[in-house]
Parts: sequence; structure tokens; C-alpha cells
Amino acid sequence: MTSTEAVDYLDDNNAFCEKIINEIYAVFLKDPELTGFEIIPMPSNTNKSPVIHIEHNLGLESWCVQYIYVYAHRLLLRHKAECLKLSGGGSSSTNLVGSSSGTMLMSSSTTGNNAIIKYLNCAILINPDVATFWNVRRQLFAKNRLDITKEFQFSALVLSKKSKSNEAFAYRRWLYLFQSYDAIDWAFEIGLCEKCADKSTTNYHAWCHRQWVIMKAPQLLKFEIYKTEKFIRKHIHDYSCYNHRQFVLAKMSETSFFDEHDGNDFVELMGYTSSLVDSPVKTVDDLLRWLVPTVDRDNLNELKIRSFLLCLNLAAYDLRFCDELKSTYGESLAFENHRRFMIKFIIDRCRSAANILKHDTNGQFSATCNQPMTKITKLDEQDSAFIRAIASKEKTRSTHQHKVWCKLFLGFDFE
Repeated sequence: MTSTEAVDYLDDNNAFCEKIINEIYAVFLKDPELTGFEIIPMPSNTNKSPVIHIEHNLGLESWCVQYIYVYAHRLLLRHKAECLKLSGGGSSSTNLVGSSSGTMLMSSSTTGNNAIIKYLNCAILINPDVATFWNVRRQLFAKNRLDITKEFQFSALVLSKKSKSNEAFAYRRWLYLFQSYDAIDWAFEIGLCEKCADKSTTNYHAWCHRQWVIMKAPQLLKFEIYKTEKFIRKHIHDYSCYNHRQFVLAKMSETSFFDEHDGNDFVELMGYTSSLVDSPVKTVDDLLRWLVPTVDRDNLNELKIRSFLLCLNLAAYDLRFCDELKSTYGESLAFENHRRFMIKFIIDRCRSAANILKHDTNGQFSATCNQPMTKITKLDEQDSAFIRAIASKEKTRSTHQHKVWCKLFLGFDFE
């Protein structure tokens, strides 16, 4: 190929890429409510536009993806290099335009910033894991070149295709720094995380983002209890949701969460306690006599008592939930690990009750199964018939591995 033929080839290829990128950008301008993006398998050119727009969904045929991405990637890197020159004191003031030879002239002018967006859109949609692209987007947003509402919509569009994109989730968290708390729809954010987790199992980034939402909006804790059970029933072997449910329960305990609408209905905890101590447990006083026998009720904070019983009631429910899943689907490590967490959660709460339920404490508690029990937290079980009953029941689970776990994490020595 001669040099003239090479230039002609580049001209044709760049014009072709520019045309498709402009079509995609036209869809963004035409439909601000885009909700889905997908690359459609199509191995060869069918002599029609590869851009498909149907009912707020954008599609791009796969045969052209490589050409568009390489073209947009090259231009974005040149834009970044030009911006670095300008920030270093350069005097260039050229606009962003495409030339027939495939070169691109960059500037920091308004025209250049607006024009670079269409290349950013395409490059990020095709490959959202390049941090450089998102950083360019942050720079444009900081210069008021991008609308925050449209940016939230765009990042959600990216996640519709790449549900495990950590950069997209990180960008959303960054955008929330500029958003009023009262204006944030946290329930939508939870729903977005659930859609992403539903598309791909063990979606670490989606569940981490969901935990970040819970930290910002603790009023959704009870809502999460219902949502996570529904998700678990649909994805029984995805342990990420079990782990998130454990996080929610620990956070409820830490914040002394209690909903007045729950009343004193601790049926699951009463049933679980009755089955262990072989005695009817029907009232709150009955529960407290078994769970915290050495604590004087008069010295306790009533709200923390309600939160304490609510959290244990949820843990008791999950113990029955695990048995239900096991009887339906058979043995699973996910069921066993979740059950172990709940057993340890109940025991740790009972052991710590004397300190966390008093009026003069912050009530902070971190329930975790990640670390063995230390000598400091170990309690003489002679004071608690309830804990002795749990130990007796766990002893009947004959596997050596479970007995080792009980010794390390619960302090039960069955030898």
C-alpha cells in the first residue's frame, strides 16, 4: 500500500467511525431517557446503520465496535495530552474538530469540551473500566459542562451493559458529593444495585455500593431485610447476598434500630428459645430472663432492649430460613456459613448484653464471624442456661469441622 493509499484508507475509516459516533450521540440528544445498552452480535457489515434505537434502548452491532473504540480511544488520549500542554502554560486555542487525515486538534474551549463528550460516551459504553475516561468526565463536570441528572442516567446506562463496573459505581458515589441529601432517591440506588447483582453472581462492586447506600440511608435497613430474603430465594447459592444481609443485621444492632410498627412481636425468637430451654417463652420478660439472666431490667434502656430483641428475632428467623432452604435444596456451604453467622450473632449479643443495654452506653456492637473469640469476650456459660443450651445443640452437629469452628469462634470445647 502506497502512502497515498494509506491516507485514503485512514480517511475512509475515520469518516466511517465519525459517522457512527455522531449517530450514537444523536440518540443521546433525541432520547434523554435511555435505560439500556447492549452490543448486538453481528459478525459482518449488513450495509445498514449499526446503531439501533428501540424503546429507550440503545444497541450497537458488534462488527463495528473495534473500529469505533480504537478511533475514540485515540482521540481521547490526544485530548488528554493537549489538556496537559495547556495546563502547563501552552498558548494553543484550537477547537476540537475531525480532519480528513485522521488527526485531531484539541483545546480547552467550550466547543472542544462539548465535542469530546460524544467520544467519551462511545468509549465508556464499550469499555467502562478505563479510569482515564471517567476522570476526563469528572473534569468536564467540574467545569459545568455536564448535567448531574444526565450523568446519573449515563452511569446507569453503562451498568445496564457492564453490571460489574467498579468505575461506574465509583463515579456515582463521586457525583453524590454534589447532590443534596434530600434530593437523593436512595431506594432507586438500591434497585440499581439489585438489577446489577441479578445480572451477574457474586457482583462484589454492586454489593459494596449497596452497603455504601445503607451507610448513608440507615432508614432503609428494615426494607433491606425484606429485599435480601427475596433475592436469596431467587439466587440461593450467591453468598454475596447472605453477606449483605449479615451486614444489615449488624448495622441494625450497632445503631439500635427499632421500628415502632414492629411492636413486641418476637415470635421467631420466642419459638427458638422455647425449643432450646424446653420451656414455654411467651412474653418479653420471659425472653429477657433466659437471654440476659444476670442483668437488672430496671437499669436497661428500653429502646435498646427492643432493638436487641428485634435483631435476635431476625437472627432466629434466619436460622429457620436456613433449615428451610436446606430441606428444599439440599446441603450448601452458603446455608451453613449463614447459619453459623447467626448463631455467633445471637451468642455475642447475649454475652455483651450487660454492657450494651444500659443507659450509659452508646450501644455499638459489631457482629462478625471473621475473627475467633478472644479471652476478653469469653463468658462463663454457667450464668446462662440459654448459651449452654445452644452449646448442647451445636454439639449434636457431628462434623469435625463444625466442632473446630465452635471452639475457635464460640469458645465451646466439646472434648
